[in-house]
Amino acid sequence: MVAPDMKNCLQICSCLVVLALSAHVQADLVPDVQDDRVVQRIGFGSCFNPKSKKYTIFDGILRQKPDVFVFLGDNIYGDTTDMELLAKKWGELGAVEGFKKLRETSTMLATWDDHDYGVNDGGKSYPMRRESERIFLDFFQDPADSPRRTREGVYGSYMFGPPGKRCQILLLDTRSFRDELPRLNVKGGAGRVGWYEPTDDRTKTLLGEEQWKWLEEQLQVPADLRIIASSIQMLAHEKGMENWGNTPHELERLFALLKKHKATPAFAISGDVHFTELSKRDVEGYPFYDFTSSGMSHASKNWANAANSFRVGGASWEMNAGMIEIDWDAKRVTLKAINPEGEALFSHQLALDELVMP
Repeated sequence: MVAPDMKNCLQICSCLVVLALSAHVQADLVPDVQDDRVVQRIGFGSCFNPKSKKYTIFDGILRQKPDVFVFLGDNIYGDTTDMELLAKKWGELGAVEGFKKLRETSTMLATWDDHDYGVNDGGKSYPMRRESERIFLDFFQDPADSPRRTREGVYGSYMFGPPGKRCQILLLDTRSFRDELPRLNVKGGAGRVGWYEPTDDRTKTLLGEEQWKWLEEQLQVPADLRIIASSIQMLAHEKGMENWGNTPHELERLFALLKKHKATPAFAISGDVHFTELSKRDVEGYPFYDFTSSGMSHASKNWANAANSFRVGGASWEMNAGMIEIDWDAKRVTLKAINPEGEALFSHQLALDELVMP
């Protein structure tokens, strides 16, 4: 029989152990990179071909003076297993004057898509993915102690600002771990321009288990706004191109994690499709937005006219970049697509309290 004083002591010790373990878990939940600067203007874009000689989108971006700029993928068109050639193509981007000025004046973040990864529509079967990853991280000047250099894949998390103005940017890697997807024999029809359809094989993965584990941890890091950066679109799926809708169970897994950890307000940014649009889906009363900006050097009217039942407003097939303007005092975000003159192609305003998972 345990004496009352001893029993109370054991209960207190037990509580302290639980609290200590909880504190330890919370202490481990930190972003890959912490920057205490408040960010108010975040730019992003995708699909830039240095060989096009069409560099004017950088003029529009520089006029916006972004604190951070995110390259979402197809940052070059590498498409090779020759690593010397791939490095040379990255060098062509590095030599573009507008790119150099943007690197000097903003914090530059990046993930990749298929063409800078190394192969069109490529996934984990691409044989040079580790070599390509090293070249990618070197080009974007990840430091030697970067967490991205210690693991497979280029996913990463970046936290900006102090409590009350914390903006987390989550860069996902939709290439390094992606399983091969079944293709249709023919494309087109019913607003389709691509050749994929959703799979019901729940073993097919887009992010891979290690990245999913990391993502769930990152969604528990305290933040006042989360921006989830995906190289491919999350919501628009009818056009049959690469998108999260090809593995619908992966998209539902993301929504489940947002709900489980109350990791909102959050929205997504994406690229790949050579036009710009805003998509919105109701997720159990939560309005999840995917802001797509694609076509920094070339765009497609045909793809922009493809079906998307989630589209908010219209699409634009001018060369474009995306801008996110955060008004921390008013607790409001403005999503704006711009052209090479820095003019708005469309603009949509969101109140942060609208983006809270019930």
